Formats: sequence, structure tokens, C-alpha cells
Amino acid sequence: MAYKVFISHSTQDQGLVIKLANILSKFGVEVLVAEWYLSPGQQIDKKIFDKIEKSDCVVVLLTQNGIRSNWVQQEIGYALKCDRPLIPLVEKGIDEKELASLKGKEYIEYNSYQPQQSLIKTSTYVKSLKLKKEEQEKALLIAGGILAFLLLLSGEKKNESDFISTFKG
Repeated sequence: MAYKVFISHSTQDQGLVIKLANILSKFGVEVLVAEWYLSPGQQIDKKIFDKIEKSDCVVVLLTQNGIRSNWVQQEIGYALKCDRPLIPLVEKGIDEKELASLKGKEYIEYNSYQPQQSLIKTSTYVKSLKLKKEEQEKALLIAGGILAFLLLLSGEKKNESDFISTFKG
């Protein structure tokens, strides 16, 4: 199953979103950006919240534009409610007081003059989360296989004992 990342951002930061999405896709990550999915007639908040629910983590672009976006603030709140890991990317110069519910949380600093460095850090961290999820899925598959094998064995032993008791009786 693909690892999915929702990118919370101001629409004014579309260029940054595209750069980040390009790097993430190279790591095999599916990027969810609400406005990339056209759904005429659907409530915008429902569409956004649905994408957050379907994501494995949320990258929040807190640029000068993003920090002032009501949508970004709502998306952060919803991601926290859904218990999605948040990866804040905070533009250099933004006061920590403006981080609201993310105040005091660790973040990746974004320098608009050297964006590539921050985008690579963000992508590398997302890749590590993706690998961790894949390892957990493999472990679950192995555990499920072992459990199925043990159940199969116990069923065979029960059938053997029933078969033997039939001939003894």
C-alpha cells in the first residue's frame, strides 16, 4: 500500500508544494494536495478532511503565507484530531508565538533562499516514516502467516485425534 502524505499549505505557495511533491514522488510517496483533486459540488472542508484521514502523515508549510491561512490552521487542528504525524516546515523568521498549536514542537526550518535543503530534509524524514510503516506491515504479515500456520497445525492435530478415536470406539 502506498505511503500517503497530505501537504497543508497556502495556495500562494504552490511552487513550493510542487517542488516538495516532486521529491516525495521520487521516494514512492503518494502526495495528496486538496486542490489537485477536482470535485465540483463537494464541500471543500469535507474533501480536505477526507484527504487528511487517508494520509499517513501531514506536512505543514508554515511560510509567511501559510501561517496566516485559516485553512492551514484548520488542517493542523484536524490532523491533530486524527492523530496524524505532523511535519512542520517553518519559514525562517516566523516567530514561535505564531505557531499556535505547534508551538514548542520540533520543526524543519525553511529558508526561502535555499529551499532545496529544507525540502530534502523533509523528504528524508517522510521516507524514514514510510520505511518504518513498511517494516511494521511486513512484521504483521509474518505474524499473521505464523498464526495461520499454527491454527492449521492445531486443526490437523484435532482431526487426527478425532480420526483415531473413531477407530478406537
